[in-house]
Amino acid sequence: MDTPREQPEQTFDSYGDYRAALFAAIGNARQTLLIFDPDLRETGLESPQGIALLERLCAQSTRRDAVRILLHTTGWIERECPRLTRLLAHHSHCTCVRTVDPGARSWSQPFLIADERHVVTRFHQDLPRGKIGTDGAGGLALLATQFETFWMNGEASAVGTPLAL
Repeated sequence: MDTPREQPEQTFDSYGDYRAALFAAIGNARQTLLIFDPDLRETGLESPQGIALLERLCAQSTRRDAVRILLHTTGWIERECPRLTRLLAHHSHCTCVRTVDPGARSWSQPFLIADERHVVTRFHQDLPRGKIGTDGAGGLALLATQFETFWMNGEASAVGTPLAL
């Protein structure tokens, strides 16, 4: 009987590879996404492909917290992301956007966790370098714990709220 082997971490060095890794993780997600990013600017989620992947996840997930997005600021989404804003409003029953507490704005490692199993992370918010992996070394659990802590202390955002109310 073969025992499942953990897949080795893969690295990337460009924003294009980062977006491809994010899209692959979202495409494989079945129930939940946790996303932390300063403003989502480099994620490509506003693109037609990003919107289609998020739409599919929201339509198939049975979770009320299918997509949770934690940001430093929502300004870029509000100004530059009409498709993403519409998607978040249309699926407000299973999506939520929050901003981190001002004291946590020094947190600078963007990441996405899909289905509590797969992670795509950049090493620093100002650089494209990062990695794709699973929870082999416990890094995913640490990121998830940080996310939950900042989520609880964060502020609800009007982004994705119907009529911004």
